[in-house]
Amino acid sequence: MRNIEAIKQKYVSYFAEKYYNKTERELVEKELRQCSSIAELWAYVHSVIPDGFGDYTIFDFNGYAVNKKNNTTSSTISKGIALAAKNKICKYCWGMTWDEIHRQKEESSSSIGSFLRDRSIMKRRSDKGNNIVIHGSSDRPIGRTMLASIVMKEAIRLRVTQRSRGHSYDWIDFSRLTHAIEKDTDELSDYRSCDWLVVDNIIRKPRSDKQTTFISDLIDPFFLDRLYNNQPTILVFKFDVRDKFFDVEKTFGIGIGRILEDKKTFKIPLSENLLNDYNDQEI
Repeated sequence: MRNIEAIKQKYVSYFAEKYYNKTERELVEKELRQCSSIAELWAYVHSVIPDGFGDYTIFDFNGYAVNKKNNTTSSTISKGIALAAKNKICKYCWGMTWDEIHRQKEESSSSIGSFLRDRSIMKRRSDKGNNIVIHGSSDRPIGRTMLASIVMKEAIRLRVTQRSRGHSYDWIDFSRLTHAIEKDTDELSDYRSCDWLVVDNIIRKPRSDKQTTFISDLIDPFFLDRLYNNQPTILVFKFDVRDKFFDVEKTFGIGIGRILEDKKTFKIPLSENLLNDYNDQEI
């Protein structure tokens, strides 16, 4: 379990000043409770989600990358792929399409943040164990980690909107996870038990049959346990899993294969279609 207390304390002071123009000591009990609740949310966002990704929302994902040096933008994926990905993320988090959310933002005088908080279905995703597979082949950033961060942020918001105070979260690169499983490190129990887990930067490496079998046997119990326990896992592949030369079970074992093939898994491609697109889920 991540220790967020030091970060949380800084956020409590920040929100006390922002919302009440007070120091923490000057807050009455109700104000302190409110600041503490919001501070806890942002402390988890800060400590779990990779640096630079914690502030992103669904409105920031548009298929373009910003060059911060000269403030120019360049297209990274096509508009069609970006829209399809947005729709699937919106369906997962709020049960609506991007067009419905965008229309609400344009037409309503109320806060879009409040609108989305009221319509979050992340508790349902948690209860059903709906996994996500984000994938795409590109030498440039195409938004894989960004989309994972948007979903994780919405999961963390459940601490406030659904009082899911007991939930835990983690984010780990695939290579570090396999190392933790192989060496049975102290952190492994956190990865096993956390309610929401992102496994990022899954890549294909040339391996012998013996090495492939070793990796598969090593990680299968981990992913099968999370699948059977309905613990949502977000898998981020740095290649297109629809590649006809890719055999998921042969490459990564039965555990990841079951997650990829599971009907409850949302699959979000971020590169051009190699075979047939997955059908949109209505779950």
